[in-house]
Amino acid sequence: MNEQTSIAQKIYTAQGITKENVFSEMKVVRLGCGKSKLKGAIGVDSLRLPGVDVVHDLDSFSWPFEDASVDIIFAHSVLERLGSVPHVFEEMWRIGKNGARVVVTVPYFRSVDAFVDPTHTHFFTSGSLDYFIEGENSLSNYEYTKHKFRKTGFWYGWPQSSRNPFARIFKKYIHAHPWLYDQYLSLLFPMKILVWELEIIK
Repeated sequence: MNEQTSIAQKIYTAQGITKENVFSEMKVVRLGCGKSKLKGAIGVDSLRLPGVDVVHDLDSFSWPFEDASVDIIFAHSVLERLGSVPHVFEEMWRIGKNGARVVVTVPYFRSVDAFVDPTHTHFFTSGSLDYFIEGENSLSNYEYTKHKFRKTGFWYGWPQSSRNPFARIFKKYIHAHPWLYDQYLSLLFPMKILVWELEIIK
């Protein structure tokens, strides 16, 4: 898979989450899809809802997919609801092919959206997934999982360029200074979401 291709930016368009099947030649799994399955993806949810292809509790391991069988895993607004984040990452590694991409989106911990839903049990900063990313920083040395991922993209907020020039400058600055933003500036200007794009390494 081309390292220069951002899967996240194909999913999150300027008009919203894509309604097109942009990955027609790939096996895509949408975790916790609810009623909003990504077109062309296999929708997985614990509830039997319209658009759900596989009814399965994501806190129950193993998931009903073969080893190394998936090209793209899309986890939008689901990780914050699950029990063990490390177990989820191990399972995504298991079902993903070598080089598969994982797109994870969660509410930012300063956002009201992170706390308004009583099913949310985890809260995330820009460094929360560093524990699972190879060579990212000292947090990578923690062995919460047996396997590591490679980070290919990270975005504060929607992963598309804003039309507002001040917003573009601000986002460029906070991406360069994530600790300063998470610790201080986010008190004044909180983002709603965080988005990671990771690559599975086998």
